Amino acid sequence: MARPYTVGPSRSPAEVTVDAIDALRTRRSYGRLREPGPTPEHLTTILEVAAAAPDHGELRPFRFTLLRGDGMDAFGEVLEAAYLRRCRETDTEPVPAKAEKERTKLRRAPLVIVVGAERQESTRITWVDQRDAAVAAAENVLIAAHALGYGAMWRTGHPCEDPEVKKAVGLELDDAIVGFLYIGTPIDPKPGREVDLEGLVTEYAG
Repeated sequence: MARPYTVGPSRSPAEVTVDAIDALRTRRSYGRLREPGPTPEHLTTILEVAAAAPDHGELRPFRFTLLRGDGMDAFGEVLEAAYLRRCRETDTEPVPAKAEKERTKLRRAPLVIVVGAERQESTRITWVDQRDAAVAAAENVLIAAHALGYGAMWRTGHPCEDPEVKKAVGLELDDAIVGFLYIGTPIDPKPGREVDLEGLVTEYAG
């Protein structure tokens, strides 16, 4: 069951030493992460940066659910139950190893942030724009975590569309989960990769 999170003080911007361009350019994804996870101050900073994402109409549609410790184990049971229910609904024989994976996969990192988009009433701002704001917030989480010295992985899949999983994080059926963001310390840090723009950029000339 989700409960309110008490937000503490954040890390001062002056204490963040990674250049913004470097953070954007060198961020990598890490499938498995270890302790330590973000400190309370770092976590507040990450969440503040997430909530500063581009937000058409300032509707604040993004929602963040934190999974750690016993909460991970409890939510793992939600994920396992959702998998077994999907098997029943599709007349598919459940695979015990997959059920176990659903139950335990959150432990790949010390912290998981579930990023959702809660549909806001608006005659001007489309749902697509609102969902995109949550996607931008998720990207901000990854960049902020990297800038503060952590690693992260953005994961999606069937749980993002599952109504019971949405319900568990306080969302309705027509809301969205845009990702499960795993955050911790990289086991094997990776160097920044070369970015090739070939074939990606055009200029419209009329």
